[in-house]
Amino acid sequence: MPDALIQDLLTLATRLATEAGDIARERFGHTRSQMKADASLVTDADQAIQARILSTIAECCPDHGVVAEEMISHPQVHADRTTARYCWVIDPLDGTRNYAQGFPIFSTSIAVLDRGRPVVAVVAGHSLGQLYTATIGTGATLNGQPIQAHDPEVGRDLLLAIPTSKDPLAVYVAHAWTAQRGFIVRNLGSTALHLAMVASGALNGAFSKRCKIWDLAAGLLLVTEAGGCITDATGRDLLPFSLTADSATDLPFLAAAPATHERLLQTIRPAGS
Repeated sequence: MPDALIQDLLTLATRLATEAGDIARERFGHTRSQMKADASLVTDADQAIQARILSTIAECCPDHGVVAEEMISHPQVHADRTTARYCWVIDPLDGTRNYAQGFPIFSTSIAVLDRGRPVVAVVAGHSLGQLYTATIGTGATLNGQPIQAHDPEVGRDLLLAIPTSKDPLAVYVAHAWTAQRGFIVRNLGSTALHLAMVASGALNGAFSKRCKIWDLAAGLLLVTEAGGCITDATGRDLLPFSLTADSATDLPFLAAAPATHERLLQTIRPAGS
């Protein structure tokens, strides 16, 4: 993939994430929400952000496919994602429950895939003033500064992230990490931010059982470009993403710096295998 094209796509993705933040901040505290068929929330801010992003991609990259969380709300005017070389994967507002409740932790996640593999990633933590970016082969940054996933010394407490879930594997992992191992667990309510913070070293690891491609695509590139490791719950590679299957398919993941990833994988492998 030409370097100039990657930089152009990064510039566009960064602009779209910045515009998403403008919309999110403008509507924060007085947005309307409704329940979707899968019992998750969607707000008018989600829809407004996605509409802005999709219309811009259709104008600037008409031969690119798109996968987006609220895609059902908008007509398909982009290239067929199953045949297009490049595909955008978008979560307009990751942390919708937080946003609707007035809890100020939420993000926008944008990735560009080349034949199913992320080559451009942007995650914007709007209320935190954080902009994470990565391009394939060039490393990851936070607000323009290089970042690196962190392997703490063995024996030190690990700060980890797990979303709230009733899924048996997620419950098992949460118990294994807290009650059995004494690790410290957090849930920010945004998988994209969990992964971005693993990339920056603010978190030592993250796990999720019920994750979608739009939650994961940008964060995966951030983690790997920051020197981290991300696999499924059994240690298998997650790439390339399938764009022919149902985009709502669950994609379990474990992300951490390499030594920590192997250490954590041993705690969940019996249940994840």
